[in-house]
Amino acid sequence: MFTRPELETLIPYTPGEQPGLGEVFIKLNTNENPYPPSPKILSVWEDILKNGLLRKYPSFDSSSLRHSIAKRWNLNPDSVLITNGSDEALRLLFFATLGPGDSVVCPDPTYSYYSVLVEQAMVQANLEKVPLLPDLHFDFETLQNKKGKLLAFANPNAPTGILENKKDLLGLVEKFPGLVLSDEAYIDFAKPEASLLSHLKEFPNLVITRTFSKSYSLAGLRVGFLIANPELVQKIHKLKDSYNVGMLEQKIAEVAFEDETYFQDNIEKIKSDRIQLTSSLREKGFEIPESSANFIFCKPPNGKSPKSLYEGLKSKGILVRYFGTGISQNYIRITIGSRQENSALLDGLTNLL
Repeated sequence: MFTRPELETLIPYTPGEQPGLGEVFIKLNTNENPYPPSPKILSVWEDILKNGLLRKYPSFDSSSLRHSIAKRWNLNPDSVLITNGSDEALRLLFFATLGPGDSVVCPDPTYSYYSVLVEQAMVQANLEKVPLLPDLHFDFETLQNKKGKLLAFANPNAPTGILENKKDLLGLVEKFPGLVLSDEAYIDFAKPEASLLSHLKEFPNLVITRTFSKSYSLAGLRVGFLIANPELVQKIHKLKDSYNVGMLEQKIAEVAFEDETYFQDNIEKIKSDRIQLTSSLREKGFEIPESSANFIFCKPPNGKSPKSLYEGLKSKGILVRYFGTGISQNYIRITIGSRQENSALLDGLTNLL
């Protein structure tokens, strides 16, 4: 009786399964990086503790990290907003954009948090889902004819891992009457020219979000960022918490961001292992679209149940992701792990098949 009635039926976002206390699993279900973050972050931790800086508030706008990001891509620092993971960036964008009766358009499936955010805004906004084509690519013809306040998609897409053609994406940005979100959480695992970042100045309605969770091995830290035209960022900034990203988080993310050699080495290892794991699973009869992310979307062979494979692997101490809705119910999603983890996965699947 004390809360809004919308909360009675609101279904929150369901994150990937986490092992309980004392449970040991090979975790290939939440797209975490199998390699540790840059070793250079240790000195930051030590310096902050040694100098007693945690008793002070952090930079309210993550100034140093924001300028570091802007410098790499030749951006205006005022076009960058640092957030508590990219999920906060998404929440701020949706809440800043949506009003009563507004529409959000997105491919289906894509990152499932978008649909949750439409409900969490509690303004009776509408969600229009455009099913993927049979080859799991976006239906650009239908999307181009849609109208709304916001068009949202992940690129590479989740859970498919498919990278869409940049020319087609930019065509959407140009024609859509509202804001267009390109969620680039997995873009670092794609080809270098895949990002839409270089086109921000051409399209004032383009918004890009990214995270340090995946490619920088900092999922436990919770740092992300949003990039858009400065006027839009200034408005979204009004909605964020006063000190939304901690001092340690800001400094560790900045050091990891600037350790480009270590970063690229890990990216290349994951790309190489993605190719090998995909090849091995295809030899076993799995149907797998070409992935540009740090995971693969796998349709089991010979009518095998994806759910039974998920359950069978779990019984062997290996977690993969099974969604169980829409076209995703025909697939399991597997994060690229270390070579030892990938080998254990293949052994487990061989036994189950």
